[in-house]
Amino acid sequence: MNLDVRRLRVLHEVALRGSVTAAAAALHVTPSAVSQQLVQLSREAGHELVERAGRGIVLTPAGQVLASHARDVLGAVEQAVAGLAALRHGVSGTVRVGAFASAAGALLAPAAARVRAKHPELDVRVIEAEDQQSRLDLRSGTLDVVVLQEYDHVPAPLVDDLNRHPVTTDPMHLITPVGWRRRTGRLSELRDVPWIASAEHTPCLRSTLHACRLAGFEPDIRHRAVDFALTLDLVAAGLGAALVPELALRHVPPGVHVEPLVEPVTERRIFAVTRALGGTPQRPAVDALLAELSGPAGVPRGQLPPIIASRTCFDPRSATPVTVPGGSTETAG
Repeated sequence: MNLDVRRLRVLHEVALRGSVTAAAAALHVTPSAVSQQLVQLSREAGHELVERAGRGIVLTPAGQVLASHARDVLGAVEQAVAGLAALRHGVSGTVRVGAFASAAGALLAPAAARVRAKHPELDVRVIEAEDQQSRLDLRSGTLDVVVLQEYDHVPAPLVDDLNRHPVTTDPMHLITPVGWRRRTGRLSELRDVPWIASAEHTPCLRSTLHACRLAGFEPDIRHRAVDFALTLDLVAAGLGAALVPELALRHVPPGVHVEPLVEPVTERRIFAVTRALGGTPQRPAVDALLAELSGPAGVPRGQLPPIIASRTCFDPRSATPVTVPGGSTETAG
């Protein structure tokens, strides 16, 4: 029995993503091409690997067994590639990194520039991606590194075949309209105001709810925004208060006051994730990027770069100058 590694990768994608269509999109081929590869792999294996289930397909018992081994085979191939790369002089190759917007702009872009300056033969490719999608792309091999976030009291556990690399912490800030004149950083003083929060079931919303409850109240959420840029615009319009992480405050519109949240202190943790290689070191290219993200030349762990500089905004109603931090926007995950 001869099993083609390329077809095993197709089966792995189908098992990971749950459909032929999703696997085809990840592999940049047509669904019919994926189906043909599965038919050929079934012939090679001597077993039916998928079967119809409604409008989609599911793996047969034989398909599940082979998909599990396909993951191991692909992992072994990656370990071999990493081992050979370590023998080369210099750092080269391609590293594909996925990250949510504010981390990509404030952390990943500078790190990519620094590592490229040190290693001109290294090609770093940055892809904006939300956490759920980037996890799938990492496990499938579409991405080599992903940058994820984890809010206080909202853990983001990883599956066993992934490794976590701390990058920094990102403190939450209290965002209010300039005209409100409430600047103590204490949530308890905003129990009687309207609130702006993320969509249902998102970590950002759960973090906001938990912080408000620690302060002794249930927030009156009037507006929902999954994009921090929209959150800031709603606050600027005087429609409510919000909690926003510091990295999302690189472009603050006029009419918004930013105050560090001092009671209760809340933050999110930012970390990089790679595939576990069973004890084999990562490719030197991946290690070089990780070093820039979390090492001494990058962002000291537990500290953010000075991305927020003071500037003066004006309350559009009173034209009163107010000094506020000036600060990327992203989806509120």
